[in-house]
Amino acid sequence: MEYSQLIERINAFLETYQADLSYCHGADHARRVARLAMKIGAVENADCQLIEIAALLHDIGNVPLGWSKLALGKDENDFIDFLELYVLPSTDHGELGALIAERFLERLSWPDAQTQHVKQIISEHTKGAEQTTLESRIVSDADKLELLGATWIARAFQRTSAFDRRLGIESVPERFLSGKEILPNALHTETAKKMGTERYRFLVSFSEQFQHELNLET
Repeated sequence: MEYSQLIERINAFLETYQADLSYCHGADHARRVARLAMKIGAVENADCQLIEIAALLHDIGNVPLGWSKLALGKDENDFIDFLELYVLPSTDHGELGALIAERFLERLSWPDAQTQHVKQIISEHTKGAEQTTLESRIVSDADKLELLGATWIARAFQRTSAFDRRLGIESVPERFLSGKEILPNALHTETAKKMGTERYRFLVSFSEQFQHELNLET
């Protein structure tokens, strides 16, 4: 199978299983992370093919978690306890996604060495500072960049609309926009740090203007 064909199969896979995750972790998020990661990877001289595959699949572990939560209709802690005890090998969506990606790529007879590298990238993207390869660090950085800037503001309102429709827009700054000042420094690559700093500045500017308008100060 050619690489371009693999990407087509991955995108079809995402459309089938991940497109309806409406809490900011759908296929649209995965594709944005992939584009960001490839842009960073090109500057940092990383393996952009591995990065694209892993980034597209990095949140696939949220699919069974999301379905199970919806089916159970339980409190968050109850659903986590149930899944850990009886259903899934892990409730870390990175670890779970790594297993799903491995089986998916094996079914397509993708080379094992590359499959294992992709699995490693996905499993590590939720591990904070524990990324062990350049490609892992880049995918982690791209995912974190989605928590900053205009993109995150849009995702925050999307999440509120999907899950907390009883709350007004006034709730968004405290719930989703505050506490982001540590993120630019938590990024690994210099390319991502520059992007993160710019995005954080916009996030601060928006938050200040939004608060001014809510307080009728402008």
